[in-house]
Amino acid sequence: MHYDWIWKAILIITAGSLLLRLTGRTSIGKLTIVDVLLMLILGPLFIRPVENENIWTTFGTAIILILTLRIIRALLMRYAPIRALWIGKPISIIVNGELKLGAMKSLNLSDEELNAQLRTAGIFDRDDVEYAAIEAGGQLTIKPKPHKVPATKQDIEQLKQFIESRLPR
Repeated sequence: MHYDWIWKAILIITAGSLLLRLTGRTSIGKLTIVDVLLMLILGPLFIRPVENENIWTTFGTAIILILTLRIIRALLMRYAPIRALWIGKPISIIVNGELKLGAMKSLNLSDEELNAQLRTAGIFDRDDVEYAAIEAGGQLTIKPKPHKVPATKQDIEQLKQFIESRLPR
């Protein structure tokens, strides 16, 4: 009976983990499109040795893919126009309190989805938002209207000093 699949499985997990570590990620949180694409390619690639494909060709291919990813990341970090083209730019969906329907349509973002994201951020009334944008990574950035911004510690200290200065001694 052939048991070479055992050492291949151990080698795939070990080498695969090390190769994925070379990509610079320690977890799958906040993956970029390039990272997701690499994961989708590497998954089936790592199973090839179990199907009696050459294990060293598999690892060589994985190394080339990872080196390509690192080169792409370096280019994205160095050149803003390439980064804007590859990753994208934020898209404003609320400007001066006005909803930009064209931006919503281009993002395929429904009112319900926007309201859900606002609620997640602690804003329950869209009229309380001065500016909102969907970032390139898909996160919602929100700037509340000035009268809806929570007081800071500095604001409270200033108010305290003002009140104390008005009190009779």
